[in-house]
Amino acid sequence: METSYLLARIIGPYMLIAAIGLYTNRSIYDRLIDDIQDQPLLFMVTGAFTLILGLLMLQFHNVWSLDWRVLVTLIGWLTLIKGALAIIAPQMTVKIAEHYKSNDTALNIQATIIVFLGVFMSYMGYFA
Repeated sequence: METSYLLARIIGPYMLIAAIGLYTNRSIYDRLIDDIQDQPLLFMVTGAFTLILGLLMLQFHNVWSLDWRVLVTLIGWLTLIKGALAIIAPQMTVKIAEHYKSNDTALNIQATIIVFLGVFMSYMGYFA
């Protein structure tokens, strides 16, 4: 259970900061999507880092319970999948990023979900 709280303390603030970054620096994120296509090495390194982060999260927290801790596990699996896709199918990953770049509604919905998850995880990690 302690691992759940520790990971929530890390994941929650990260999600809040990432979502605020998306809301406040949209043009910079759009440029990052364009730039990463021209730098495949950076894309692979980012994918490897994300994959390792997902693997580490799951190594220490693969809890399938009917409470809030399953969210930590799901975030670990999504992180692992995102990293694996960046390495295995980089073109598909770029197309997904391009979709969000060209679709303000989808990006705003995703950022809003991330804010709520970040608040929830921060609350569970620090105050629950």
